[in-house]
Amino acid sequence: MTPKIVLDGVSIPLYSYADADYLAGVSRGTSKRWLTGYRYWAPDGQRVVQPPVTPGTEGVGLVSFLDLVEIVAIGRLKEVGFSLKAIRQVVFNCQEILGLARPLTTLKFKTDGREIFVDKGPILLEVGRRKGEQAWNEFLEPFLHNLDYAHAIARRWWPLGREYRVVVDPDYGYGFPVVANSGVRTEIILERFRAGDLKDRIAQDFKLDPVEVERALQFDLNRAA
Repeated sequence: MTPKIVLDGVSIPLYSYADADYLAGVSRGTSKRWLTGYRYWAPDGQRVVQPPVTPGTEGVGLVSFLDLVEIVAIGRLKEVGFSLKAIRQVVFNCQEILGLARPLTTLKFKTDGREIFVDKGPILLEVGRRKGEQAWNEFLEPFLHNLDYAHAIARRWWPLGREYRVVVDPDYGYGFPVVANSGVRTEIILERFRAGDLKDRIAQDFKLDPVEVERALQFDLNRAA
């Protein structure tokens, strides 16, 4: 059984929907639609209801670290051309086969998901094996490689890769990106830079390596673009 302390840290609400959109690098309003579902009027006048992509996340009003991990994974699949319908089916099949409520956030998906995601035939619906291979190799596997796990649950995310020293950890910086082993939030470094401070001065004030300051700026400037 997963210890409660592990689940508490990654499951508590930390981010607004806007924060989650920014951190995941998706367009405004995306996190709320994917986590809570949405409604719209079809051309024939019918009211269409789209459920959440991953069931059970609706109604909270804020986003947890595990929600954020799912948003990033879904965003990667959207980048390669998966429809939300196909992604919902992937999630459902992984839930059924792996026996896990939130498969995209677990170590078992990282280790066993490729076979399920790529090789299970109709699991991908309107997308074929070739697109599944591309999605896994180019988008999902690199993302999953940049997650740290505790008790088989995603616990920490290195959005630029571990070597870049920017980490998202719900135990530090209120869950916002920080420079690893320092607790200094990247957004504070960006604020100082935009105020006119030189990178070397910022590094000196926070006792960081100038390269760490550069990587922190890279993370935030890429998302602000």
